[in-house]
Amino acid sequence: MRQSAVLKEFAKLTDNQKDTIRKTIEEMVRVNENLSSSKQDVCPVCGKVHPKLYRRDIHDKKIRWYCGSCGHKFTYDSHTITSNLKIGRDVFLEICLDTLNMVPIKKTAERLDVSVQCVFNNRHKLLSLLEEILQQEDVMMSGTIEGDETYVLESTKGSVPENRKSRHRGGHSGKRGISHDQICIVTTTDRNEHEIFSAVGSAKPTTGIIDDLLSKHIEKGSIVYVDGATCYNDLANTAECKVKHLVGHESYNKVEHLNTVNSIHSMIKRIYAYYRGVATKYLNRYMALFIFMRRLKEMGSSEKSEKLIGTIKWFHCHITRKSLKEEHLFTVHAEN
Repeated sequence: MRQSAVLKEFAKLTDNQKDTIRKTIEEMVRVNENLSSSKQDVCPVCGKVHPKLYRRDIHDKKIRWYCGSCGHKFTYDSHTITSNLKIGRDVFLEICLDTLNMVPIKKTAERLDVSVQCVFNNRHKLLSLLEEILQQEDVMMSGTIEGDETYVLESTKGSVPENRKSRHRGGHSGKRGISHDQICIVTTTDRNEHEIFSAVGSAKPTTGIIDDLLSKHIEKGSIVYVDGATCYNDLANTAECKVKHLVGHESYNKVEHLNTVNSIHSMIKRIYAYYRGVATKYLNRYMALFIFMRRLKEMGSSEKSEKLIGTIKWFHCHITRKSLKEEHLFTVHAEN
């Protein structure tokens, strides 16, 4: 359709429809301006704020700067997740938003006119970034804390399993109850939404696993509510907190309950079923995604875009296609 025809049809729209289009265009312009901004306030190597920067040359269509403090040369997106992108940053942002909104990979690929593999690789770039952010945050839970485990079936989605027959989608384990076919996901949260979700191994977790995962992330004097599992008991010594067991719903009241963590389990199971399972090696990447989905659940699309742009532009994290296949993968050890 020619521009004159578009303007003619636009004139026929109602005032409300015109206003909707205007807001959409303004949002797109703002996003593009934020993405294209190349102003540097911090050197990505020495970390000095407002360093003396000198414009050197052009590298890969990007201005390359020279830091007078450390002598390092860099572009505006050096050491960030977008430094080696093969697609536009606006396309990458759309993939990120679709990931947070649970849009299937094939639909995203069709809408953006890119390959399914392209969307898959860049989705996992985002997941790895979110996992790296959580690791650097060093989350501390305090006050009233809830802890519990949920289980999902071990999966080799995308590859052929070596030690068992392949299952059809929706298949079940050949073993009854909690077995080594089930992957344990430990979920903990306080009442201020400081959360740790992590796949820890197969079958039930041990005391050592719980101590390694949680003892450094619980403030002294906190109270941890758990079910009847005894693997949490040692936290009373290692984290200097109180551990209280709530066995059955009859022991719940308005303060002492596991309702929050149980709702998290329902969310995990619901999304896990929506994805028709997740390859076990990627589980902790998706746990990071679930945490950020909960953090951003009250935000609209424009707010999510602003938040993602800030993270994409300024968080230093170098992720390549090779590192996606080799680093931060969850493995089940035999001793678990």
